[in-house]
Amino acid sequence: MTLIKIADGNSKLGAIPNISTIPGKDCGNCSACVKGCYAVKFYKMYPNVRAAWDMNSNAAHTDREGFFAGVREYLVSKNPKWFRWHVSGDILDQAYLDEMKAIAKDFPAVGFLAFTKMHHLDFGKTPKNLTIIASMWPGLELPKNVKKLPKAWMQDGTEARVPEDAIPCPGRCDQCMMCWHLPNLKRDVVFEKH
Repeated sequence: MTLIKIADGNSKLGAIPNISTIPGKDCGNCSACVKGCYAVKFYKMYPNVRAAWDMNSNAAHTDREGFFAGVREYLVSKNPKWFRWHVSGDILDQAYLDEMKAIAKDFPAVGFLAFTKMHHLDFGKTPKNLTIIASMWPGLELPKNVKKLPKAWMQDGTEARVPEDAIPCPGRCDQCMMCWHLPNLKRDVVFEKH
């Protein structure tokens, strides 16, 4: 069986399980953000984080079936209420996204969340328990196919497109859970650069 590492939480998410891959390498469309990416800092600073994300990246690229089987096994054994895709990394391609959708369909009691800059993918037929949020950085264009998705705006003092009713991130996911519900709220979220 392919080994993957699913974290049981972190300081920002709290006790929300999550899986990550390598920042930059496993992020398409990241030229606008890789230099200021918080995940790159963690990847360089913490050897245990780097080892886990390297393992996950290797599995996602060389044994995709085993990678997703590991996610499924975790969901069956731990039965979490919430799950976050990619604290670091991103959806690799359409087949990867389609498997994320299949997992959400097979685990309807779990609320899944993913932020993505892979705006060219087909997000149609996404199960309601999988919230996909389009990550928006200053200078990153807004393609037509993500106009209906909620957006996560990164505010560094230069972003002028943030809607007035965007909700500021309070900083602790397990105490807020807002992002999982943005489609119902019909609002965007805004993150201050950190």
